[in-house]
Amino acid sequence: MKLILNQAARLLVALVALYGAALAISLVLVPRSDTGPRLDTARAASSLFLTEPKYVFMSRARLNTSADKVLLVGASNTMAGFKQRQVQALLPDLEVHNLAVGGSNITQVSQVVDLVREVQTPEARRHNIYVVGLWYGLFAADKARWYTADRHAGDTDIDIERYRYGFYRRSDAGAVPVLPPKYLDAGVLLIHPYLVLDRTARDLTLSLREFIGTKKRPITDAQRDAVVLNDADKRKYLAFWREYTGLAEMLGNAPFQALQHMVDGIVAEGGRVVLVDLPIPQWHAEGSALSADYRRRLDAMLPRLKQQPGVSVVTMDDAGASDDFSDEVHPKPRVTPRWAQRLADELAITARAAKDARSSPQLARTPS
Repeated sequence: MKLILNQAARLLVALVALYGAALAISLVLVPRSDTGPRLDTARAASSLFLTEPKYVFMSRARLNTSADKVLLVGASNTMAGFKQRQVQALLPDLEVHNLAVGGSNITQVSQVVDLVREVQTPEARRHNIYVVGLWYGLFAADKARWYTADRHAGDTDIDIERYRYGFYRRSDAGAVPVLPPKYLDAGVLLIHPYLVLDRTARDLTLSLREFIGTKKRPITDAQRDAVVLNDADKRKYLAFWREYTGLAEMLGNAPFQALQHMVDGIVAEGGRVVLVDLPIPQWHAEGSALSADYRRRLDAMLPRLKQQPGVSVVTMDDAGASDDFSDEVHPKPRVTPRWAQRLADELAITARAAKDARSSPQLARTPS
């Protein structure tokens, strides 16, 4: 038995030394500096993390500071409409971070907020200003967006990243941390060789995937600005969103309740919320029954939300000109500076109110 234990110990030491060498080599080849001074999921594909959900999950530890932070959350139209670099340039005294994840519904947005909360101290949370981009697609029911073909509850993209490297384990109550969130950076460091291997495999196969058509080359801003949709394009997009939302005729109450719950949680911790009612092209709004239902439900919520201390609302329903969009939801690049300015004006007011509230609690109300 003693001989077996000695051999096992020597094997363990050898494996640790081998992995240590792999870790050191991977850090030399790809240093841990690919996320930049501000988080921006628009850069995820060029980062070590490759995808937006993994980028958010792995990079969030740097948000645990007492700096005043703007955190953009939502789906791809939030990311495309409010470009991190454009908003940051207008708000030099704030940290602007883009945490939007394409394909999100309100459940996944709430998960992103929870991930940030996990790594922050109570003081850091008081310096958060969340910008939540709203539109009807964000209120797609979980059973349409995340359930499996046999109608069992499926994992969100964020859930997949929680479980991928064993940072969390499954339980009847949901995801349970295996690695305490305060050690997230150490965990990311330890799996660095795996991340480098994933990225290397992606880079080596990129040309092949482009050749066989499974990977499309990104189109340029100039090409997006020049897009003109025909009737066939519009029908295709409307059909896609009908399918994406599970062929539903109406939005459910649960997603709107989830939005209210998320807002209440942020405000209760001393943070601020700016809800942005994002536009879509007029032809899309007119062609979707769910868009009309969203409008009715959100309009019923807005008076209560506007009265809630720490919450403000930006309504952009006058920005839905069809020729300002490159597809059914994403604004053309020429439009985004205007969107950024509109958001920055509101954020400047919100940031001043937040600063005043921290020094004078009786001034906790944010102007709408």
